[in-house]
Amino acid sequence: MKRLVILAVTALASIPLSAQVVTDDFDKFIQEENASFDKFIDDANKEFIEFLRHPWKKAEAKKPVERHTKPEPPKPVIYDEQKHPEDTPPVELTIKDILNQTTIEGQQRPTVEVKNVDQLTFDKPTPKPQPKPTPKPTVIVAKQNTPTIIGGNTPKVEPAKPQATPVKPQPVAPKAEPTTPAKPQATPVKPQPVAPKAEPTTPAKPQATPVKPQPKPKAKPAMQSSLQKEFYPSVAINYCNTKLYIDASMKGVINITSSQECAVADGYEALCRSNYKPLIANCQQAQKDFRLNDWGVFLFVKTAAEALCNDENSCIVMQQFLLNELGYRAKMARRGDRNQLLLFVATDCMVYGHPYFTKEGLNYYNINGTEACTFYMCNQDSKKAKTPVAMRLNNVPALNSGVVSRLRTNKAGNVSVSVNVSKSLMDFYASMPQCDYGVYAKAPVAGSLAQEVLGTLRPLVQGKSEVDAANLLLNFVQTGFKYATDEEQFGFEKPFFVEELFYYPACDCEDRSVLFGWLVRELLGLDVVYLDYPNHIATAVQFKGDVKGDFLTVDGKRYTVCDPTYIGASIGMTMPNLRSAGVSILRY
Repeated sequence: MKRLVILAVTALASIPLSAQVVTDDFDKFIQEENASFDKFIDDANKEFIEFLRHPWKKAEAKKPVERHTKPEPPKPVIYDEQKHPEDTPPVELTIKDILNQTTIEGQQRPTVEVKNVDQLTFDKPTPKPQPKPTPKPTVIVAKQNTPTIIGGNTPKVEPAKPQATPVKPQPVAPKAEPTTPAKPQATPVKPQPVAPKAEPTTPAKPQATPVKPQPKPKAKPAMQSSLQKEFYPSVAINYCNTKLYIDASMKGVINITSSQECAVADGYEALCRSNYKPLIANCQQAQKDFRLNDWGVFLFVKTAAEALCNDENSCIVMQQFLLNELGYRAKMARRGDRNQLLLFVATDCMVYGHPYFTKEGLNYYNINGTEACTFYMCNQDSKKAKTPVAMRLNNVPALNSGVVSRLRTNKAGNVSVSVNVSKSLMDFYASMPQCDYGVYAKAPVAGSLAQEVLGTLRPLVQGKSEVDAANLLLNFVQTGFKYATDEEQFGFEKPFFVEELFYYPACDCEDRSVLFGWLVRELLGLDVVYLDYPNHIATAVQFKGDVKGDFLTVDGKRYTVCDPTYIGASIGMTMPNLRSAGVSILRY
């Protein structure tokens, strides 16, 4: 009996023991897999570090790609009905070539001539003398009885039909006099506004209340990311006017006094041995929380490295290390004439004003520099460097600090748009180097600003014909925004994103074209192409109905000229000096 009891106890005791063995084996397997994964990462870095120690090869950076000097009109051209009557026979414009968003656009902006790291300076445009036309406030052409396309997409704005002022001609008839009995009705109307209705009638208060609360929800993103809360150990950084905190483990890890191969390799190795993964996680968290494109990640890495390093060479080495760990193609180089490291970054589109070299079909740009020079570089790339930095925006960065209010009103005073613009988003856009025009023309627009702009304009175009609706939008852009060349406003060429037109005091022809194109696509649902003249940019719209005016044919489709900088001109009107000029078509 005792023997049976002992056997039973032994059997029961072996059950948890065998389970423990299985658990231990599984944990050991996981540890081995993690160790082999870490070993692979370490081996990749070790291999690259060995290549860094080998003598670097001599190379020559190519000069920055410069735009051909294309002076914009120093003043916008004002429509003169005497010189350009509305019944002028239309002309079909001559097309020189058609460029799409994947084509290198080398002929539409002034020449780049950069003086320092943070600011681009371009050749001063030579103003082309323009005759002083007689200003005329004429804006919108006569209405046409073409089918309306505006109401179908937005039925909820049908109340705008009473706004259609075609009804006014009817009261002008003899019926207007019989309506004199309505005067006693008008008198009771006056006491009503004077009474309690005077307060609700003032739209300033209802508008003021939404304007003030809007910054509040936009300020709530203070809770949208863990990077906006201080932790230990952390270092504060200023990322596009937004205070963030990053892991401080890598602060002071390297101090590179020499730009020679061994010194750089030692620094890179020190970074590999450091506790760098929390900082990599910070970069990935910032990209996710703030919806950053690749340029936004590059800017975050640059800002972090500047906060964690005490000298420029160390900052360059850390930037390459972090970018490579994140999968981006970046390469260090040593200037041939001084003890200075440079950083070249591959991008997915042309970047203007920065020296570069080409490898495997990709251009690597010295974003922090502007001067072409001889340099020495390690030929080998990190195995982790896979992709170029994307400059195009698929999402608007969620940067909402420092909201400012702006108001834009057309000359007639019947179209007024009030918006809130994020200062931090403006800082982000200002940090970007000049890229191809398509980066700006196809960029999405911040949701809050888009709602304010489209929500105001949609009821005004509701129920109108294509012609009347397009003319209303065209006149708003023509007269609601002050004109200035980039040279006058900034001293250098700066293409705008849509939001920037509402932030900065003035804009030029290409900026107006971007805004008008966006409005037409969003509100009218029509296709838009951009017209690249020798010294001007305008738009052309593919209307569904028959529309009179100057036009061009693209892929068998008729596009009517709409010029947001020809002040007071209606759709179909080309500036007189450009009617016979050849034009390139930009499609995005």
